[in-house]
Amino acid sequence: FNSDSPGMSFARICALLRCTLESKRQFDVALVHEFRQNRWKPKTAWAGCQVHEEAKEYSLLLMDYVIRGALLTQASETGKGHLHFLVDTVDSDMFLRADQY
Repeated sequence: FNSDSPGMSFARICALLRCTLESKRQFDVALVHEFRQNRWKPKTAWAGCQVHEEAKEYSLLLMDYVIRGALLTQASETGKGHLHFLVDTVDSDMFLRADQY
């Protein structure tokens, strides 16, 4: 999603909400857990390895700021479910975008 921080930002969507104001204007909002870059590295780190930690607290995110989907997989060797690897080989566009950061 689009955020103030440089690089790409990731979040897990937990719920989608449509909010309607009295003026009948509607906003689509997502209840998310954000992912933050983590310094932990696996024993067999590879070039471009990115590890992200899932936040425990919820945040609200306007769907207007969601750019595209991404695939993150749990880092199983840590024994902690909150660390995830970015899978940048889903498509060539994600590979090129992720390799820049």
